[in-house]
Formats: sequence, C-alpha cells, structure tokens
Amino acid sequence: MNQMFFMELKDKCNEIRNDANNPEKINQVINAYDTILYFSNVARQKGLLALEEEAAGRLNPGSETDLFFKFMIMMVIDGTEPAFIEEAGMNRCITYNLPSYDGLINLIYLKGAVMVQAGDNPAAVKWFLETMMPPSILKVLKQREHENIPPEVSGQVQEEKNLAASLCKENEKIDGHDHSIIGQLAITAGKLSGKEIQRMLREIDNNTLSVAMKGLPGAARKKFFDNLSPRLGNMVAEDMVFMGPVRLRDVEESCARIMKIYIKLSDSGEIISTGTEDAKLVLDIYETAQKQNKEIKDKYRMIKQLVDEIYNN
Repeated sequence: MNQMFFMELKDKCNEIRNDANNPEKINQVINAYDTILYFSNVARQKGLLALEEEAAGRLNPGSETDLFFKFMIMMVIDGTEPAFIEEAGMNRCITYNLPSYDGLINLIYLKGAVMVQAGDNPAAVKWFLETMMPPSILKVLKQREHENIPPEVSGQVQEEKNLAASLCKENEKIDGHDHSIIGQLAITAGKLSGKEIQRMLREIDNNTLSVAMKGLPGAARKKFFDNLSPRLGNMVAEDMVFMGPVRLRDVEESCARIMKIYIKLSDSGEIISTGTEDAKLVLDIYETAQKQNKEIKDKYRMIKQLVDEIYNN
C-alpha cells in the first residue's frame, strides 16, 4: 500500500506543479487539511463515535472529495481493520483517479482518516499532512497561519509549556529504595546525564514513553521532559493526559522496554553508568515473575477446562 500511496502522491504533486497558481484549488486543499485536524481533535477529546455527527454536519454531500472522506470516516467509526481501510481507500483513489488537487485531497483524507483511527497526536497529524503538500501549497498555508494567529495563542503556548511542568510536580522525589521495574527506571533516569537520556530517547517510541511516564515520579518525568524538544515534550504530555488511567501492567511493560534499551546501550558502551547490574537484576526478576504468572494462568485455564468437561459430561 505504501508504494502505491507514494506513487499516487508523486503523480498528483507533479500535476499540481503545472497548475501551481490556482488559489481556489489551493484553498480546497488547505480546507481538507483543516478538516482532518478538526476531526483529529474531536476524536481525541470525545472518541471516534462523535465523528459521525461531525461528518453529517461538516462535510458537503455535493463534494466528491468530502464524500470520499465520509466513506473513510464511517469505516473508522465502524471499527474496520486499519489495513482494510488503507487498502479500500487506496482502491478508491486509484479507481476514481481524480486530477491534481482533488487527487491530493483524497490522499490527504485517506492518510488523515488512518491517523485519526490510530489516535495519533494532532500535532503529529499536522506535521505529516504538511509533508504531503507541494511547496506552492505549503507556502500559502504557512503564510495564512502566520497572518491568522489569534492574540490568545501566546497564552496557549505558555499553557503548553506549563503542562509538562505540572506533570512533574506529582510525587516529585525518586525513592532510591524502590526496586520495582518502575522504581528502577526512575532511579536509572536520575543517574544518567542529559546526553545519555537523549541517546535513549532516540530508541523509544512516543507511546511507550508516555505510558511509562504515567507511573514515574515527578523528578524522573522531569529528566525525560528536559531532554525532549518543546514540541515533542508537549505531545508526550498531552498523550499522558488524554490516555487517562493506565493499567499498572501496561506501565510496567513500557518501563521494562525502556530498561532493555538502557541495558543494550550500556553494554555497547554508548551509555556509561554504574547502575547496570542493578538494572539487569531488577529486569530479570520482573521478567521471571511475568513468566511465572503466565505459567500459573495457563495451568488455571487447563484445570478449568478439565473441570468444565467433567461437569458437562
């Protein structure tokens, strides 16, 4: 699907270069971009089911591209598998074969719908959609964004900076005697330099980091936030807030994944740390316990199945 998608994107952008000065069509592409960002924020705040009402009220039934987006959004709402949505959307893009700007709009709607379903941060959605735009459109978009910045945006930017800071005030101290997998990650983060933290962060995906941070004390959270770019730090902070309560098991699994990255980098000499042996011991204990829990659960299922068979007979 990716190869087909990028071939279509390349073709549509090449066509647009021959018609770069088309204000009406450029405006339609930017409107599609705005629509995706709007739906992304609605899904994040209210859930995917809220998109059906938005689709009915916001999309134009007389627009071929809007009908395509509605087709995509309804599959998202119905819980269709992402791979099926991508393939069905790509099929529509190819069979309809809309020219230049309209074809690009459909590709934006296709990728946007998939990212909305995945729950991607609206900021990440914004960045990706911008990469799909030819320079002629992106220039207009950036100029428009610059001209239309409302006065309250400066306050919003400050609020974004304060979000990460507020998350670091919860349970600020690191407990040096807590050698659970979560506690050990906090202890490890406290010992590492900013450069070493930054090296680790290049190996950690945002979701793993956001989930792990839900369980870390404020001082450990601050160590990670201080070594993220402001934009990425705000994305992680927003993810932490919007994901709500997280199961302890999920937090532990994310912390274990980060600890494995730390140990790998330490063993390769990219990180110099005196706490590697402690980290390895705690990780080994955690993984042994997880394995034993799984074995106990498997035995329980077998016994339950046998008992059920006896009673059924």
